[in-house]
Amino acid sequence: MTAEWRDVCAFVVVSLEREDEPVSKIMEILERLAIPIEVVGRGRRLRRTPSIVFRVPHHRVAEAILALELQGFPDVAAYQIVDSPASESAARE
Repeated sequence: MTAEWRDVCAFVVVSLEREDEPVSKIMEILERLAIPIEVVGRGRRLRRTPSIVFRVPHHRVAEAILALELQGFPDVAAYQIVDSPASESAARE
């Protein structure tokens, strides 16, 4: 993972009602707003409930969360990787 990638993307996790719930509704909501996404995971690995994980551009995270919550997805969270100064210096060595 490069620093450039980390600076431009964040992970968004959306809880689903059912394991087999189609992802197309999420993609449709965000595509209408021209928010590009990349699905990177699906299932129960990160949470006890079924969920989907995708990447969105960092500057569109708040807009993506709001759009999904307004369309009936109440459990949406975003995560961004932030390196500590110690880990950055270790990576340079």
